[in-house]
Amino acid sequence: MKKKKSLYNPDFFKNAEKVMGKKRFTKAIKEGEALTQELRLKMARELLGKNQTDLKGMTQPEVSKIEARRDLKISTLVKYAEALGMQLKITFESKSKSGVDKKIKPILVLG
Repeated sequence: MKKKKSLYNPDFFKNAEKVMGKKRFTKAIKEGEALTQELRLKMARELLGKNQTDLKGMTQPEVSKIEARRDLKISTLVKYAEALGMQLKITFESKSKSGVDKKIKPILVLG
């Protein structure tokens, strides 16, 4: 019986950067991060069972712009969170695996 080939490649990003070139690769990563942010805001709202017109104190076009925007002010995120009946919590996390980040508690709670 043939063993199924794994699609997982731990060196994907390293290989992608080689193939695409540093400039295109960096741009693609930034665009992916922006899309991820957009999806997270939308998913949070949908998980709460709300549509764009359900957010108190915000118009539907305003909510749509926030969910599509790539760079948001903290005050805008606070307003969005409050409209969802939530609070915004900002944390800093270590990029290393040293465990230092586990000693740091949430730094800001806004809203």
